[in-house]
Amino acid sequence: MVMEKKNDPPVIWRTTYERLKRKTRIRFVLTHIFYLIVIAFLGFFIMNAGKTKEVFILENQGLHELKTKETVYAILRNRGISLSQGLDIAEVTIRQSKKLDLPLSLILAVMKKESYFTPYALSSQNAMGLMQVHPITWEEYIAKLNLKVSNHAAFDPTTNIIVATHILKDLYEFYRKTIKSEEEVWKSVLSSYFAGKTSFSQTGMTDSHLKYVADINIFKKEFDEKFQD
Repeated sequence: MVMEKKNDPPVIWRTTYERLKRKTRIRFVLTHIFYLIVIAFLGFFIMNAGKTKEVFILENQGLHELKTKETVYAILRNRGISLSQGLDIAEVTIRQSKKLDLPLSLILAVMKKESYFTPYALSSQNAMGLMQVHPITWEEYIAKLNLKVSNHAAFDPTTNIIVATHILKDLYEFYRKTIKSEEEVWKSVLSSYFAGKTSFSQTGMTDSHLKYVADINIFKKEFDEKFQD
């Protein structure tokens, strides 16, 4: 006897198809959610790893700057400068060094040579303050830098350093146009700072200029060694 093959009615087939389609959709959605979670986790990890590295770099920079500031203050403290004034001098010196791309040790060497770190120094030629700026040059630069101050501000260490470092930078830019050797450029820069650009152009390099430059280089080397410790 031959048995007839029993076929499921269309309704059952449709129900089965719909069930499979729902399962496929659910599997598709869950798979994508899983990948999205993995991608989000990796993105979060990478972002935080980057932030951690950035924070680490910033912390290192902060510690380095703090150490540098302490070294500068230690140099100034030996001259009896107060903590508050010493930290102000250290901060503006470091800032100007970075801003104008001038060696920190060189700025300090000029301070030591010019006034031996005395904010209220006044020379026989009326050069004023920590870095001994001449009144005529002072007036020229406070106008150029748009500083609304009087000559008396030359005895304020912060303002004095700002003006003096700009003078050094401008002299450097002037001489580097015609002199190729970096060493010779700085000889001319320091000689002009010492005697004035006009005077130096008239006399050329003299023994007094060479002595000034030599003293600055000795002090610069001294401070370079302190920053390397």
